[in-house]
Amino acid sequence: MPDQQPSHEYVFSPESELWQVNRHANGLLFGPAAVLLQIAHPRVAQGVADHSDFQNDALGRLRRTLSSVNRIAFGTVEEAETMRKRMAHVHAQVQGETSAGMSGPRHYSAFEPDLLLWVLATLIDASIQGYEFVWGSLSAERREQLYRDFLYFGTYFGLKENECPSDYTEFTKYYAEMLAKDLLGSHPLCAEVAATVVNPPHPLRDRMLGKLANFLPIETLPADIRERLGLQSTWSTRLRMATLRLAAPVAFRVLPKRLTYYPESYRAEKAMGLLG
Repeated sequence: MPDQQPSHEYVFSPESELWQVNRHANGLLFGPAAVLLQIAHPRVAQGVADHSDFQNDALGRLRRTLSSVNRIAFGTVEEAETMRKRMAHVHAQVQGETSAGMSGPRHYSAFEPDLLLWVLATLIDASIQGYEFVWGSLSAERREQLYRDFLYFGTYFGLKENECPSDYTEFTKYYAEMLAKDLLGSHPLCAEVAATVVNPPHPLRDRMLGKLANFLPIETLPADIRERLGLQSTWSTRLRMATLRLAAPVAFRVLPKRLTYYPESYRAEKAMGLLG
């Protein structure tokens, strides 16, 4: 449990690192890459393929993940408990048999600790990278406290703190080892699901959004994993990413908070009287 567990009704206080780092929607900049890294794990991709309509709702996982994260991060204890129960119910349905050629036990479940840890790890990395992309480097002390907050946050997804690396230094070792393994993107199903996320075939709204924002996951993924997922960096994706690198730090600083905050964090801070 994070040191700054508040006496008020919210799970995390506005002074917590989890809140400070994630209140602005800068996490969206690396959110698509986080989703792709999640489904680059073959067993996660299997669960998505078997238990979601990824062909017709390719961006659904990103939306649902973002909604779940924000309702806990900026929610009241009551809201977070409701989300905990909802996710437990949904995850209980996500189990089955893996496809031919997939490594590991034949039966998979969304409650496997290593899968829950990997999903949490991608959220932590996306939060840090998104923040630093806009606001500058986080100190080692702030990273450590953010990690502590995320450990508590992960318990709402069913992950025990003792199932995670003990501190941020150990976490970075774990994360680097995962990225270096041949596991991520090792099964054709990973590339199949990833393709629909980057370039959604349906509905038209998501198809247009994919064409506009497909450079984000392509340019923020590690190059070797990007290649395994069948994605390609082009002059167009690199140019759009370079433009974003110049524009995002300015936009987040000059636009009104109601446009740069997540709706959940904006509503929470408004309710606390922290915003004018």
